[in-house]
Amino acid sequence: MPVRKPAKSRFWQYDFQYKGRRFHGSTNVETRRKAEEVERKLRHDAALGLLDDSANMTLDEAAGRWWLEVGQHLRTARDVERRLGNLLRLMGKDTQLTEISTRHVARAIERRRAETFTRGLDRPRRKAKVHALSNATVNADVIGMLRRILSRAETVWEVKPIAKINWKALRLPEPVPEVRLYSPAQQEAWLAQCDPASRFALTLLLTYGLRLGELFFPLDAFDASGPRLSINKRKRGALLLPLRADDGREIAARIERARAAGLETIWFDEKIRPARFGQPERAILTPRGYVCIQSRLVTAARRAGITLPRVIHGARHHAGTTMLSQSGNLRMTQQLLGHADITSTLRYAHALETDLRAALEGRAALQGSETSSAAADPERTDIPVLRAPPTPRGRKTQNA
Repeated sequence: MPVRKPAKSRFWQYDFQYKGRRFHGSTNVETRRKAEEVERKLRHDAALGLLDDSANMTLDEAAGRWWLEVGQHLRTARDVERRLGNLLRLMGKDTQLTEISTRHVARAIERRRAETFTRGLDRPRRKAKVHALSNATVNADVIGMLRRILSRAETVWEVKPIAKINWKALRLPEPVPEVRLYSPAQQEAWLAQCDPASRFALTLLLTYGLRLGELFFPLDAFDASGPRLSINKRKRGALLLPLRADDGREIAARIERARAAGLETIWFDEKIRPARFGQPERAILTPRGYVCIQSRLVTAARRAGITLPRVIHGARHHAGTTMLSQSGNLRMTQQLLGHADITSTLRYAHALETDLRAALEGRAALQGSETSSAAADPERTDIPVLRAPPTPRGRKTQNA
């Protein structure tokens, strides 16, 4: 409906959208025909870019426009859409951008912190548990989304005046993520406690930094010519992961046996059925799912003396830290782990700091030994000796 007349107003109102922007207000006329003429002229001005209704832009309009211009083109569009819905629910759709202040954002943060989420509803055999939202989730839902919208509204759409918000004071403290690195002894003990199926699964986790759910890929996702594996990452879509030759041969052998047995997964247990009743001896393959492999890996870690929480996800941290320490290449580590944003990979930069510190300490020790050798044998010319720079001509030294 192009124009409408509210029950308590004598003027007709216009309300339309053009390229994701909403234009609405009063036509200041009392007849429908004149209101439609005003509305047609406003549409024409909006098409020419002459109509500026940014002063009355609401948060709902700004969120819709930001989604059309930026949000829907991001790799994390699904998460962004969900966070936009939470922001509009907490702040109010009809809130004008020029009215948003630090106090309004603080109230939205308080409401979001009071909410909870339930985990385990998809598992009827287990009791569902209610959890509180983490500070990182609250910051991303409220501060992260609102700050990006207000920044674009002020710099690109020229919506003024936008209040200065103290984002630093509003941001909730977030714990520093722990990055784990398993020692060779821990890896050997963990692998020794695993059965053949879970042992190969743990090898892939420690080598390629995969999530446990990514191990359950379709059989046609493997390309033996590479060898490489197509992994469906949560925020980046399909990602081709190069494999080592021995891992590729093991996966190819498991796929061949799984297809011969009519299975859809490479994770199975093998049991030899002896020959009887005139039938030859044969192998029976029993498929194993996510929960089974997860339980076996956790049990094997506990038997190996590894009692850290989230021990399986720690294998992903181990792979990222090892790759960055050996290559020193952040982009390569990002490609291995499938991070959509390289800032997620920066948490593994402590590996570079450790190697740099060790190199500097080794260099200092080497310089110390060379200096002592030069002092013991002044006639040696193959060892560089640090000397004070010469005094420039025309200048007097301090002791002169």
